[in-house]
Amino acid sequence: MYALARKSTVRMIVDMIEDFDRASYYDWDAHAEGADLPKTDLIGLSGFACSLVNPFHDLTFSVAIMVHDDPNLGRLVDYTDRFYNRLLAHQRYPVYMPDGTKDSHEIICFDGTQASPMSRVDFRPTMEITVSARLTKVGEWQD
Repeated sequence: MYALARKSTVRMIVDMIEDFDRASYYDWDAHAEGADLPKTDLIGLSGFACSLVNPFHDLTFSVAIMVHDDPNLGRLVDYTDRFYNRLLAHQRYPVYMPDGTKDSHEIICFDGTQASPMSRVDFRPTMEITVSARLTKVGEWQD
């Protein structure tokens, strides 16, 4: 279930990024392998964790948002607002099989979604939205 949950979370992020003109997906968990960051806005999954709380799988992750050449932080605020609202408590997104079809599971966000204080990573403004969620069969867990 770890792989399905992680890949489905990445897909949810990528699907949202399609609405943004200047943003690209970036895997922050692989950041140590990258020497130079692309000169564009970057949004991606960070710190993904999955734990079995029988019969559910509980998830914790962040969506990290880093902007390039955004002096008044307008895009950063817009991206943060969109993801924050998408990942509030009781929001859901589907789980996908490796072939791209929807599985019989879904991911449901818990209370406590947080937009962290602004920081600077690699000299660029950065925000993280931290989320707790549960992977469960559709209809098995009611929030």
